[in-house]
Amino acid sequence: MAANIVTGLDLGAHSIKCVVLSHTGKLPKLVSLGSVASPQPGLASDGDIDLEAVGTSVEQLLTSLKAPTDAVVISLPESKIFTRVVTDLPFLTDEELASAIKYSAEEFVPLPVDQVNLYWQVIDRQKQTNKTQVFVVASPKIVVNKYLKALGKIQLKPWAMETDLVAAARALVGSNELVPTTMVIQMGASSTDFAVISKGVILITRSIATGGIALTRAIAQYLNFEILQAEEYKKVYGLIEDQLEGKIYQAIKPLVDVLISESSRVIQAFQAKNSDNPIKRVVLAGSGAKLPGLVGYFANSIGLEVQEADPWDGIEKDPSLVTKLASEAPSYTVAVGLALRNE
Repeated sequence: MAANIVTGLDLGAHSIKCVVLSHTGKLPKLVSLGSVASPQPGLASDGDIDLEAVGTSVEQLLTSLKAPTDAVVISLPESKIFTRVVTDLPFLTDEELASAIKYSAEEFVPLPVDQVNLYWQVIDRQKQTNKTQVFVVASPKIVVNKYLKALGKIQLKPWAMETDLVAAARALVGSNELVPTTMVIQMGASSTDFAVISKGVILITRSIATGGIALTRAIAQYLNFEILQAEEYKKVYGLIEDQLEGKIYQAIKPLVDVLISESSRVIQAFQAKNSDNPIKRVVLAGSGAKLPGLVGYFANSIGLEVQEADPWDGIEKDPSLVTKLASEAPSYTVAVGLALRNE
């Protein structure tokens, strides 16, 4: 089912972002966008009061943007979802595949299969080689139900739910087969997610519990700052080594190097199975992608083309908004990807 106007709702740990796109023209058109701070502890809690606070924040944001609620697509955190590309299946029909996926999921989902919602996308299926490759997503029902409960507080029922990386892949790569094989690194507040996308299909994913909050805390500890002061210094000086005597650089470099190491592992794991399909570029997305000096540091460390995410490319928007949108582009990647879903 297609919708004329889709509302993408990125329920992040640090902020809630909303993007509304119209799908009535040749290109999707930006209708409105905005964000609010996520209430704490928010969706990290199981308490009714905390979930109600999330619902209230969402309601206030949607109201302020006059966002339609009949086609709302929401994000689920990659760190709470289990994904895997299953490559060892024989040629199977759709009916046979449904049964095989449940069996395969038992190997990488540390929960009984009846406690997760399974979604899959066929990557490749060939009778000649007797081979089927499938991208599988297993969403724990307890996680999904928590999100539904928070939104249920404001009588909002999502039209669809998908992971951060699925949304980011749609926003930054799409289904254009001419786009080179790309690694997207989605840098959030509490985690960083990695995905390699080729011809519009996610072929590998990974998530680690290192995000923007960890960098801020490292600065606060290193310089004995309050958290708010550390956050501001991070935004201004980042990884610029010759600023502030290199103190901010020294404080956060070890954690950024963790991200570099994980990126290299993802690249190596992908290339080991796809030697004929090299990763050509890396795109940094999420709120952490605007860290000063980060793009250059990544490029020098991993030896690939690295760029900041621009999810607004290919979207019709008011020319007067171009500069403003560019300043916050990476942080809206997931919300844009969600709003781009139109089926």
